[in-house]
Amino acid sequence: MDLIKDQLIKKAFASSSLRQNIVNKGTMFLYCDYAGFASRNLFGAACCTAYNRTVSVTAKKLPIERDHGSNYGEIQAIVLSLETLTAALLERQPKQAFIFTDCSRISRILAQDRFSQPHDEQGRNELLAALANLNRQFPEVDVQIKYIGKHKKNNYLHRLAHNAAREAAF
Repeated sequence: MDLIKDQLIKKAFASSSLRQNIVNKGTMFLYCDYAGFASRNLFGAACCTAYNRTVSVTAKKLPIERDHGSNYGEIQAIVLSLETLTAALLERQPKQAFIFTDCSRISRILAQDRFSQPHDEQGRNELLAALANLNRQFPEVDVQIKYIGKHKKNNYLHRLAHNAAREAAF
């Protein structure tokens, strides 16, 4: 895995659009992803952080006993990103942070009042609580959650998170 990780980091540095995210000193970029293997009840989340010439990856196995769907899993990956960001902010001083997710419904989920599945509401509430906690601790840092959309293709930083989430699930 380290060889693949090193290759992806080299490719990210070679990409001008990603290199500018990696070397940026004012903004931290976090790419998160979820991996779920429902038939085996294995789930993982990961976050790739790029800031001030440093790329790091955090991942964890999710303690989910059964599949709640990809939206719930992606929310858990964003929560992991917020935890990663909170820890990083204790050492670093970015003015803003962008968390990129491949969950196309994230803005709707955050604004939604009613849910057909209780776990979706629970996930949304966990995410809002993590955002509120981060904002209380670091009110000066502008944090935005964005859908990665078409920028996912050839995005080696997102690929690092994707691979790490899959590995963490097992």
